[in-house]
Amino acid sequence: MKGAKQIRSILITVVLLAGAIAYVAYHTRLVPKPRSRWKQFFEPDTVPLDASSCNDLQGIYNIGYGNTFFGNDAVLKWSYTVDGRKTKYHLSFFCEKNGTYIVTTGKRQGDDILLNGYWRRAAANGTGLVRLVLKNGVNALQNPNGQFAFHGFFGYGNRTPVKELSFHFEQPLPAVPPLDIIAHRGGARNVDFLHVSENTLEMTRLAARIGATGIEIDVRMTKDKVPVIFHDSFFSIHTIRHKIYGGLLHNHTLAEVKALELRKGGQVPTLQEMLDTVLYQTPLEVVWLDIKKECDLEMIRNLQRDYHERAAAMGRELRIYIGIPDTYLRDCFKQLPDHQNTPSLTELDWNDVREINAQVWAPQYTGGYRAADVAQVHAAGKKAYVWSLDNKLLIDLYLNEGNFDGLVTNAAPVVAHWLYMQSAKERKTVS
Repeated sequence: MKGAKQIRSILITVVLLAGAIAYVAYHTRLVPKPRSRWKQFFEPDTVPLDASSCNDLQGIYNIGYGNTFFGNDAVLKWSYTVDGRKTKYHLSFFCEKNGTYIVTTGKRQGDDILLNGYWRRAAANGTGLVRLVLKNGVNALQNPNGQFAFHGFFGYGNRTPVKELSFHFEQPLPAVPPLDIIAHRGGARNVDFLHVSENTLEMTRLAARIGATGIEIDVRMTKDKVPVIFHDSFFSIHTIRHKIYGGLLHNHTLAEVKALELRKGGQVPTLQEMLDTVLYQTPLEVVWLDIKKECDLEMIRNLQRDYHERAAAMGRELRIYIGIPDTYLRDCFKQLPDHQNTPSLTELDWNDVREINAQVWAPQYTGGYRAADVAQVHAAGKKAYVWSLDNKLLIDLYLNEGNFDGLVTNAAPVVAHWLYMQSAKERKTVS
């Protein structure tokens, strides 16, 4: 009888473990970006859109065809990435429904403007191609009061898009209050069905395209004392290909860590590689370094100082905060020479903010929107962030009632849509 119970207990444990592994494997699997074969977009007479044209296309759009899938309205914003000496411009639609967004690149063909890209939903499975044409678009952009519309198609996966889609320009982008939209783990988590791994260079290059103005990344130390970007303390099926468990990160050298292939491709980057990417290849303005306990804060501080100086020399806006999540790291931080003049961010309470002279107070959302505390932070000339918010109702509550200056999110497209549509609605109410 006792033996039967033990066997049953073992079987239940095995089934639960297998279920957990299957769940993680499903949610962290690679969902590839669709590959476009739009012949018209790649014809020899097409010319990539420049920054000025991309800027002119920004605005609030009503969605005609396709509104049952994408919602009634969308925000169109442009961003860029730099590859070597080449700058590539991106146009992204952040849509009303289900955190759906569209990332495209644009070209001009004669007087027409073509947008070619793909759609996804924040933290949900599924993707597909999008092809849009703005007829006589070059002339339409020269008319400041002109009304114009993109017409085209969307589809599923790599299949040729055949479902009608249209975006009708309603108004230019409204002015919005400053808000730092900080993408979690460099953009989103492995479980959020993206085509790149969390906390990687490729994810960081994607962040602005999906609505972020900054990133939160996790800093750990290798066995040979090199700061790298990785969330978990250990390697597992959640983060690494072909491994259920691969040991603790701090027991591996940088060379050993670099030899691993991440769950959705790529390598674990060093902190220096990540800061290089942010500064020279993206428009991102904020980096929250979520420091883990193994870290050498003096080394981190020196890198922070170096990249602040580089950004200043370029005339570039870049704020890098050393994150202090707990009292252990607070005490380590206080040992740094001149720590009160080192840009930092803490998740601890107001007394800790004052003690280390942190520039940002960053509580978790579970403590409530805490408007009185935020007002106290503002009165001291500091910022307040909240983490992590992905739901539109909570985003609305915490930003309106709590008056936070920024938030960490796995759903940057949802925040970007909320921010601009909120301002557009307020402007309509005033007028």
